[in-house]
Amino acid sequence: MDPQQIASLVQQTGFMPLFTHTNAEVCRNVLKASYDAGVRLFEFTNRNANSFDNFIALRKYCNDQLPGMVLGIGTIKNAQQAEQFIHAGADFLISPLILEEIQHVAATHKKLWIPGCATASEIGLAEYWGIDTVKIFPAKQLGGPAFIKAIKAVFPAMHFMVTGGVEPTGEDIGNWFKGGAAAVGIGSQLFPPDWLANNQYALVTDHIKKIIHYIEKARV
Repeated sequence: MDPQQIASLVQQTGFMPLFTHTNAEVCRNVLKASYDAGVRLFEFTNRNANSFDNFIALRKYCNDQLPGMVLGIGTIKNAQQAEQFIHAGADFLISPLILEEIQHVAATHKKLWIPGCATASEIGLAEYWGIDTVKIFPAKQLGGPAFIKAIKAVFPAMHFMVTGGVEPTGEDIGNWFKGGAAAVGIGSQLFPPDWLANNQYALVTDHIKKIIHYIEKARV
């Protein structure tokens, strides 16, 4: 998929699961549970010392076992990381910040990059660079759906993926979309540690199916 096709997929699905773990087997199981729930867009987050090795394992797993899964890497904070993960097969990049050196790498390799923005100035910079999808982070702490509604009025053509504090409930998800969010990113609350510790991946699949239903309902 090219960058615009992946950006369109983000907007169409309205959902991005976010996950990281030090255990490669847990990572594979979570990815499979998400895939079984219908997820075809997944962010593995670069937050651990062995995240690169685990990403390589997940990339191979997707290629071999999960056809159609679009696998991206999150928490990219500099050009070196961007280059490293692109060469490892990342389909897209997501950052908690906006940085010109990452924009250059993404543009050079023709990869979708979703920068993290928290102010009108940062969103405006992304728009100036031709980016039409940004991550609002940390969304809840910035003001929640009311912040999205206010900033959407200034940037009506921008698509906002909100992450940070999104609750996996019908009410909270509904409020984000009513406020103008194009997509929600949900991490730890999708994957309760006790479920993972007890190999209860069927619960993860059912939980994600409910989230997808909440999103579909919120967008009607």
